[in-house]
Parts: sequence; C-alpha cells; structure tokens
Amino acid sequence: MTDAGVVFWKEWKEIASARGSGRSGRRPWMAVALLGVVVPWQMGAAYFGPPSLVLLIFVSFSAVLAVVPDAFAGERERHTLETLLASRLPDRAILLGKFAACLAYGWLLSVVTILLGVMTVNVSHWNGHVLFYRDAASRLSVVLLPPLVGGLVASAGVFVSLRAATVRQAQQTLMFGMMATALALGFGIPALPAGVRLWFATNLVIRSAADTVLTASALILAVDVVLVLAAISRFQRAKLVFD
Repeated sequence: MTDAGVVFWKEWKEIASARGSGRSGRRPWMAVALLGVVVPWQMGAAYFGPPSLVLLIFVSFSAVLAVVPDAFAGERERHTLETLLASRLPDRAILLGKFAACLAYGWLLSVVTILLGVMTVNVSHWNGHVLFYRDAASRLSVVLLPPLVGGLVASAGVFVSLRAATVRQAQQTLMFGMMATALALGFGIPALPAGVRLWFATNLVIRSAADTVLTASALILAVDVVLVLAAISRFQRAKLVFD
C-alpha cells in the first residue's frame, strides 16, 4: 500500500500540473463550472432529480477519460516508462497507484460539482430550507454511481494504455471499445427473447428505486473488479519494456 501511495502521489502531481494544464485537462473543469453553477442556477429545485444525476456521472466519466490514456502510453511517449519499471516498486503498486489517481481525479470533480450545485441552487432559489435530493435512490446514486462509473473508465483505460504505443492510440481504442459496448447493448437488449425482457421489466417494477440503484452499482463494481484483475494479469514488466 505504501508503494501504491508513492505511485498515486506521483501520478496525481502529473495530472494536476502537466496534464491538467493541457487542453484535455481543462475540459472537465469547464464541465464542472457549467454543470455545477450555470445549470443549477437555471433549473433551481428541479436540478435535484434524474437529469442532474446523469450530469454528475458525465463529469466523472469525462474527467477520467481525459487522463487515463496517459497512464502508461504517456510514460512510453515521454520515455519515462523504462525508468519507472526499473524501480523497486512492485507491479501491482504501479498499476493500482495509477488506477487510483485517475479514479480519484474523476471522483473529486464530481464531488466539487455536487457541492457547487447544492450551493448554487440554495443561494439562488432559497425558500427557507436547504434543498437537496429527497429520495433514497437519488442519494445513493450521488454517492455510488460517479466513483463506480469513473472506476469503470479508469480500469478499462489502464488496461488499454498498457499496450498502446501512444496516448492518441489509447484514446481511440478506449473510445472505440465504449462505442462498441454501447451499440452491443443498444441492439442486444431488444434482441433478447420476449420472456427475458418481461422478466427484467417485472423485476424493475417490483423493486424499489433504491434497490435498482444498488443492483446496478453491484454490477458495475463487478465489472470494475474484473477489468482491474485483467489489467493486473496483463501487466508484465519485461514485456512492457520490450514493447
């Protein structure tokens, strides 16, 4: 854990300085300003609903997507990967430290967006009591979905970045994989047998919204774990050096 913390701190400083000052690093902060101040100001109390939850997930998603392709492909481009791999740091510490830094970046921006949104709505539309998400499902979504979706992008991005020759290649591969997954789900779900679709629909109706959020969170967490384990198995120090 100590070694992973060293890699985390190194990666975090790079994200906050070199990457954060670049064009791709500014976009998430622009989204934070827009979705944390402008949109809540216009929507008022209606901000605390499903639309804002989608926006918060988007902030975490886009922030991680902006930095995770650089995790290993950027080191390879800057010719610093060999130095990192020649250190005494264990393989898992390097991998998990980079993964955690990218995830933390996206999570931090989503938290900042939430706080800005709450303050903006309550300052601009004050009605005598604090406005916030009222139902349990929305509160669970605010807490669970941004880090879990960010973890999904971070784990997939680290997996792709391990073998990508350049940051651009890692970005393109990651985007292609996400688009292919979205298309597969979009065309695959309607193609399921009617009985299977009816079973899913029935379970959605009889379950509470909070239970649905918890189930979805558990599924995303399982995919996160699988992708992290796949990246760990793919991390072969000698092969990375030769690549």
